[in-house]
Amino acid sequence: MAKSYRSVPLDEEPFLAKEEGVIDEKWAEDRETDFITERLQRLGPNWVWLCHAILLSLSVTFFALSFCTKTAKATDAEYTQKYSAWSPAASAVKYETQHFDLPPVAKGPYIGKGDDVDAKWEEISRVGDTMISRDEMLNLGLDPDNSLAIKDQNGKPGYRVAVEVFHQLHCLNLLRQNVYKDYYAPLGGDTSAPKHDLEGHLDHCIDALRQFVMCQGDIGVFSFDFPFNDGDPWPNYSTPHTCRNFNSIREWAIDHTVPRGPDEPEH
Repeated sequence: MAKSYRSVPLDEEPFLAKEEGVIDEKWAEDRETDFITERLQRLGPNWVWLCHAILLSLSVTFFALSFCTKTAKATDAEYTQKYSAWSPAASAVKYETQHFDLPPVAKGPYIGKGDDVDAKWEEISRVGDTMISRDEMLNLGLDPDNSLAIKDQNGKPGYRVAVEVFHQLHCLNLLRQNVYKDYYAPLGGDTSAPKHDLEGHLDHCIDALRQFVMCQGDIGVFSFDFPFNDGDPWPNYSTPHTCRNFNSIREWAIDHTVPRGPDEPEH
């Protein structure tokens, strides 16, 4: 039987082409689905275990990455920011392991009296003050309107502040000098002050150091040994401590020192 043909108007051709395209696309999708199904059927139940293994591997990998991220060692700056009060000197902090040098019989360049010992204490304790801005004062919870306003070498306004460690060393130095008061009082200085004033200064320093020691709460431990071989145990303080590098802080303080005004008292 002869095939019959009919003419198609030009405006119907796009619709027919679209229908043919849909049929071809559906046929291709069905073929792909059949192919995947056939492959899974060939794998049998093993493909389920394979998927589980892949998912488990991914879970373990992501867990390990998360654990490593959380336990990664913090930088000195991050550690200081997290565990310390704000300070303009925070950038100078570097942590290191140190062993204390405290033999049973005290000795060393900071022990005793005299010009050489005084020079060592001057080096570590007599460091100038620095300056912070009004916003930084407020960040510390301090009242700028009731604080000493100054200007730095360039005329920039701010407020005078002192780094705590140098005040603490000043107090220790005063206690040392008072031990050797007979030597230091005739030379002038703090130990030559009237008895009432000197005792008040010493009480202030003792309580300042008490609060500092309690604030730090050193949880390091020390053992006991027999340095004199006489059966009498002595503390061994040479155990390791995590310390801030003092020289780094001192250098920062020197670099940021502001001049003292003629009417400003020393602290």
